[in-house]
Amino acid sequence: MNIQEFKKKYDKALEFVLFVMMVAMAAVVILGVSFRWAGHALTWYDEVASMQLAWLTYYGSAYAALKGGHISVPSILKSFPLHIRKPLFFLSKLFVYSFFVLLTYYGFKVMFIVQGETLTTLDWFPQPLAQSVIPVASILFILSETLNFKDSYQQMMEGKIVGGEE
Repeated sequence: MNIQEFKKKYDKALEFVLFVMMVAMAAVVILGVSFRWAGHALTWYDEVASMQLAWLTYYGSAYAALKGGHISVPSILKSFPLHIRKPLFFLSKLFVYSFFVLLTYYGFKVMFIVQGETLTTLDWFPQPLAQSVIPVASILFILSETLNFKDSYQQMMEGKIVGGEE
């Protein structure tokens, strides 16, 4: 399997995971609102819905990075002459990779710190699983950035903005 095939499968896998997460979150929110409206609020609703939102946000950022649509300011790099853009591009990527490597490292540390704990309202749901979104999504973000690196570089050197308007 070549890189483009892997990127396409990775893209579809992330899309599927995000779709399932959105459907699950919509179901939990509808369920929570319905029970609250009926006067029998679910004790676990707020905690689970906010956890789902965090998961959706983190995994969504990995998907956005794969598409070249993550938060960035490419117009700043584009404002420099071509011979300066190259080192600045690599420096910016170094900062991004460094940040997510640190986030991965400390995300795993947090998982080990909360080992043995559970959610407040669902005593059967392990806290490390809830916190796993940070290191796992960080690794996925690094993978997304790596898979998008060549296209991002080429478009930056051509003066086009990846995932944005010219």
